[in-house]
Amino acid sequence: MMPHMTAQNLHVAPWPSDSTPESFTKWVDTHLESFLESALDASLGRTPTTHPPYAAPENLRECIRYSLLAPGKRIRPRLALATGMMLQLPPTAALAAGCAIEMIHCFSLIHDDLPCMDDDDFRRGRPSNHKVYGEGLALLSGDALMACASDTLLLSAQAGIAPAHVLGAIKRFNWASGPQGVIGGQAMEPLLADQPSLGFLERMFAGKTGALFVASLMLPLDLAGISENSREGGVIASFARELGYAFQVADDLEDALEPGSREHEKPHSIIYHISPPEAARRTHARLARATDDLRTVHGARAAHLASISGEVLKKLDRYQNT
Repeated sequence: MMPHMTAQNLHVAPWPSDSTPESFTKWVDTHLESFLESALDASLGRTPTTHPPYAAPENLRECIRYSLLAPGKRIRPRLALATGMMLQLPPTAALAAGCAIEMIHCFSLIHDDLPCMDDDDFRRGRPSNHKVYGEGLALLSGDALMACASDTLLLSAQAGIAPAHVLGAIKRFNWASGPQGVIGGQAMEPLLADQPSLGFLERMFAGKTGALFVASLMLPLDLAGISENSREGGVIASFARELGYAFQVADDLEDALEPGSREHEKPHSIIYHISPPEAARRTHARLARATDDLRTVHGARAAHLASISGEVLKKLDRYQNT
């Protein structure tokens, strides 16, 4: 019999009563990391009720925890939580969506660092997963995180979300993490050498980076039962696409300014196709419009998402005159 998937500390405090960024940040800092670790332990078979045959091997658990629980900005789950609060989704459902996306993001990073992919020895200032645990276990840990992420998203059902809404979220989640999303975007990167166009690059960005940004904002929308074809949902979908694109462009521009950078020679960088100032100006204008539209429809409730957008806009501002 398959064990029942539950997470410890599933019942979290309600959303903060005021809308200040400080209150939201404090709430996230209180709940996000503990929920992420609890959801992972539940999926790996570390709950008190788990029978030994169902527990994941210790070496695999350690390998996954090394990367997933490493310090990071957690931008994707923070986006999911900001959207969940804006829509007044049950907090546990928003946490389940955000942590599931973070697991997929982590899986993609572990695999990206492998010698057969980008071959990076360091991630976030410390050795990459495969440098510590070996290529084989790193590969398996990334694979395992796909299943852990699905388990974690299903925790939203325990928050009282209607089955039809959970199903809609699962469909979007599979799109974002699969061949039409992050995996497909990664597969497009080597094709850019033969098709070095800005349009092709933007398609790659939409999968490799954009898909998980879109999912971070749209999974709460799905769980809330709001159609993206509605005015309320449409502005969130547009904002999500522009934010994901802008985030990747800002990263490219930052890499281009590093001493000795050769980003201008790489078709997978925005500055191979257009100059840094032009890339910054175009992207800034697109994201600013999407942020204004979000505020127009959702008002003060969009403050936290607008604040995250503001951080990206500030980064783009620095490059408009470089």
